[in-house]
Amino acid sequence: MNSYKFEFAQFLIREQALQFGQFTLKSGRVSPYFFNSARFNTGRTLRELGEFYARAIADHLPGCTSVFGPAYKGIPLCIATAQALEIFSNQTIGYFFNRKEKKSHGDAGRLVGRTPTPEDRIVMVDDVITDGLTKLEAVVMVRETCGVEFAGIVVAVDRMERNQSGQDALLSLEERVGVPVRALINIREVCELLTDVEVDSAVVLDVTKREQIETYLRQHGAQDR
Repeated sequence: MNSYKFEFAQFLIREQALQFGQFTLKSGRVSPYFFNSARFNTGRTLRELGEFYARAIADHLPGCTSVFGPAYKGIPLCIATAQALEIFSNQTIGYFFNRKEKKSHGDAGRLVGRTPTPEDRIVMVDDVITDGLTKLEAVVMVRETCGVEFAGIVVAVDRMERNQSGQDALLSLEERVGVPVRALINIREVCELLTDVEVDSAVVLDVTKREQIETYLRQHGAQDR
């Protein structure tokens, strides 16, 4: 297991970005855990998050020269990650993101930031995978607009769920886009690292909550991982 995962798991808890309880998801499922990237809403937390993404990219997709973030949540992520990668690699790292709607005036393009080239090694960053449709649409749009390919996709948390078609959401996205999809951490790694562990003098994930997560994953989780 990568050395930064324990630090990242603690970071998620400290910032209350990963919570345990009962949460109704957009799919209608009632989940015992919930990841909310909107909790990273200060300069400090966004900087730290970008550093974690940069470490994961260095491990899984080295040589990245450009970072793409799909609108809207991916926009601050790609900027923070590019900044961190520049510091780590001592190289110039570009970033760009897409507009949801094409402008009819001024710069009317769909993309904002440094235009990627076929020589770039591009990594997409986003918060979480649900059905993967937003990421698939973004990949197709960037390919058609710029004639470039992605080296891979990195998300913060892999919920390890099946999508509405009953497939492993992460592996299904990987198959559809044709590039590696990696997560900084998955929910089972969180359980392994944090069960009965104090974070800032409090245990937030005890054995009972872990069993609730395992029960949920037996019902809705990806069974092959």
